[in-house]
Amino acid sequence: MGFIDKICYEVATTIITDIFLTKYTPTIKDNISWYENLNTFIISEWYLQNTKNKQTQYTEIEKNHIIRNAMDILLNKLNINNDDFKIHEHDIDWLKFDDIIYYYLCII
Repeated sequence: MGFIDKICYEVATTIITDIFLTKYTPTIKDNISWYENLNTFIISEWYLQNTKNKQTQYTEIEKNHIIRNAMDILLNKLNINNDDFKIHEHDIDWLKFDDIIYYYLCII
């Protein structure tokens, strides 16, 4: 892993652990599936964010690495295996997830 990759991974870890999961965990309902819980949170969180005119210190390539790492870290932390993810991948609005991670990236 190169230096930039390591930094991007560390930033993604901070975003998921310190911001995303802190906000998401209290919203989880035991009686619905992981993907319904996650998508419900993503949609509600997305409506709260305003990413217009937000700037970040990261390049477009770094931003994409951070977002991709954030998704992988989140799925790992939620113990979602690849098979279950593939089945329910389209049940989650990942574009809104990307926007949320970008917003968090701008505020840290």
